[in-house]
Amino acid sequence: MNGVCQWWVLQSTHRLRREARRDEDVPLLTTQFKEALRNVEPTSADKANAPVAHQEVRDVLTADPFLMDWGLKPILIGSYKRDVSIRRIKDVDLFGRLFDLPDGVEPATLLREFERVLKAEFGPDRMKRQARSLQISFPALDGLYVDAVPARPWVSPYGEEAWQLPKRGEDGWQVTNPERLTELKTELNEEYDGLYVPVVKLLRQTRRSLMGKKKPGGLTVEIATVAAFSSGAVNTGTVPEVFVSALRATGDVLYNAFVHGLGLDDPTLLGEKLYVRGDDADKQALANAFVDAGKRAQEALDAGDDDKCSAAKTLRDILGKAVDDQGDQDYVFPMPDDCNLNGTRKAFVVARPGDSQVPGGTRRFG
Repeated sequence: MNGVCQWWVLQSTHRLRREARRDEDVPLLTTQFKEALRNVEPTSADKANAPVAHQEVRDVLTADPFLMDWGLKPILIGSYKRDVSIRRIKDVDLFGRLFDLPDGVEPATLLREFERVLKAEFGPDRMKRQARSLQISFPALDGLYVDAVPARPWVSPYGEEAWQLPKRGEDGWQVTNPERLTELKTELNEEYDGLYVPVVKLLRQTRRSLMGKKKPGGLTVEIATVAAFSSGAVNTGTVPEVFVSALRATGDVLYNAFVHGLGLDDPTLLGEKLYVRGDDADKQALANAFVDAGKRAQEALDAGDDDKCSAAKTLRDILGKAVDDQGDQDYVFPMPDDCNLNGTRKAFVVARPGDSQVPGGTRRFG
């Protein structure tokens, strides 16, 4: 049986299971998923601070006559712009579009001009030169920082209008199209009845839970998720159903990209591959972790009501922890009220000293 046939059989099997379960008492755990989404949402402080920091850097850059002669028109990009950030928001991306940049201006020159302006305003202690951007810290805004990256116009061989950034760690340019990625977010969110954005957040949280601070980061998972949704491999349904389907399909995309070595297609530009940071071992580890998590999540989704607590424990482990409202790390996926934290069914109400089973639900988020 070839790969396409195997995929079709698996999809058909899962579809039949879902249809059969509609008439049963099944543990979709929709309440827990709703709470998990609330728990990964950026804090109100982060949402307030991000536009303030972005606007301050934007105002400094656009006040420089030399950069304005190059046609500078900065915009906000990144996960915050696309509404897929998860707590905590640590950085905001400013995309410095230079519509009238003269031919022959090299990336190093471009970065020096941005550095000149930003260092004069924020000082060397708050401004850090990076491989292809300038980072400005905002200690007063809870450690937030802005990454300002310059870009010049570029037209692809297929006539697509896009941009080029300084390449990371070397001379030359790297193509990008962040505005198209924002458009894709809107299109896919409409196609999936508003569930694309929350599922991307859950998948970003899954990556953080499984891989921690290792590269590749959340953008790589988001790009793979775009490919998964765009291919039609992700089922429609409730948040739990779409999340599990997307987790499996995204895992397949990552596996083909990093284990089979096919690379990750850039969904915003025809014929381009995404540059992915991280060594090969970490890329393959990410792919394998998503494939394994997808299998476990599917088993949890397909479980009967008698296995609700163990299913919840599986999903809780996959989604892991985030910073709670007290500033500590806590699990984002709460256990149902009738389940213990170890995934067993609760048989008592009050915990006693020495009990081996502890009821779930600390309510540390909110």
